[in-house]
Amino acid sequence: MGQLLSWLLLIVPWFLLIPLDSKRLRHFSSVVFFTIFLSTIHWQMADVWNWWSITNNVFFLKNISSFTYGFLPVTTMLVFYFTYQNVWLFFGTNIIMDAFQAFIINPFVLEKFGLFKLTNMSNFGFFLLLLSFVPIIYLYQKWYERE
Repeated sequence: MGQLLSWLLLIVPWFLLIPLDSKRLRHFSSVVFFTIFLSTIHWQMADVWNWWSITNNVFFLKNISSFTYGFLPVTTMLVFYFTYQNVWLFFGTNIIMDAFQAFIINPFVLEKFGLFKLTNMSNFGFFLLLLSFVPIIYLYQKWYERE
């Protein structure tokens, strides 16, 4: 079941972008790639410092969850697409989504189905890690728009 969930998290979210305006999606594509880059660094740090371990994954990814290349970039795109114009809505949405992931999705879905297991990090620590992305990617997008 974990293998199927890994593939679903990698492929299915991309279909959510089909009905959206492609010009607006391109506007935020740079910040999505930047988010994938930051997330990849965090996954590598987690591997070195044993924050969590990947227990089930797609065959071509070793220590980075398929979540990083499927669900994460799509949700980043959706949040920017719908909330970026209002800074408070953007940050509020991210706080709620990060809390939902750290305290509901991770322990009751991802860990339960054996995709990964937190070892040297608590759910609250994971929440803070997720939250650390938000100002960085927001400022990156603001900087990118000025160039």
